[in-house]
Amino acid sequence: MTNLCKILVVLLMLMNATFALAQRGETLEAKPSLFTSPTQGYPGFFDTNMAEPEALIVEWPPIILPIIPVPSIAVDYGLNERLTVGTNALLTLLPWLAGVKSATVKARTLLYGTESMQSTVTAYLGYFGGGESMDTYWQLLTSNNAWKLSPKNIVSANAAFVNFGLEAGDLKGTDYTSIQLTTGALGAGHQYLWDDTTSISTYMMLPVWTVINMDTAAAAFDLNGDASRGKLMWGLARLSVDFRSEPWVYSIGAMYSTGSANELLPNSTGFLPWFSATRRY
Repeated sequence: MTNLCKILVVLLMLMNATFALAQRGETLEAKPSLFTSPTQGYPGFFDTNMAEPEALIVEWPPIILPIIPVPSIAVDYGLNERLTVGTNALLTLLPWLAGVKSATVKARTLLYGTESMQSTVTAYLGYFGGGESMDTYWQLLTSNNAWKLSPKNIVSANAAFVNFGLEAGDLKGTDYTSIQLTTGALGAGHQYLWDDTTSISTYMMLPVWTVINMDTAAAAFDLNGDASRGKLMWGLARLSVDFRSEPWVYSIGAMYSTGSANELLPNSTGFLPWFSATRRY
């Protein structure tokens, strides 16, 4: 079974579980209803939140290193109740200003939405062209599913499939290099609603498999980084306190990364502070 087939099976299992529960107790309506939470209406990577129709959501650079902001201004726009589209403004615009072709796009569709259950699928596409010398591209597909078990508790299950590619040099030359990274991951989360304006969110995601293919003019090799074969190549966990003060949502907390990738960073503990501010227009 190919990697793509594996992740599609996982996505279908999550979607089928959601629809099975829906058939037992709730009816899918043409116009979905969404459960309320302090972050509802402000889309994030791990959640099932949708931007409200005709609402523009801008997330200012999340700071995960002291003082240094990550180059990311996420922009989302609600086309309707079931479709939110977006982009990463800085990663798209800044390279163009420097004469480099670049694009990042995002589309999230709401498969199912009620006061107690939500299911979304999100696709991310990105491209960074370094002229004739290097091209970088990535595709990311996520399935996010959330259940409101009680007035104060929301649990979620996530699946993700990522493909990253890099090509450098002349295809027929001795300097040609092609790198392909494919990974599939599963995650889970919990959001505790402290009150109408404050929540505490925890999320984690770990890879089910990671495969790296490298092809050069001289040789080619594959590296299987499946979690069952040894150390994790990567893993993510995040804890944040989210505070809503219309039209803003503020998140402050920390992110922890684990895996062999951390060994490449000197004195890395894996812990990074996190802060972001998101506004609705």
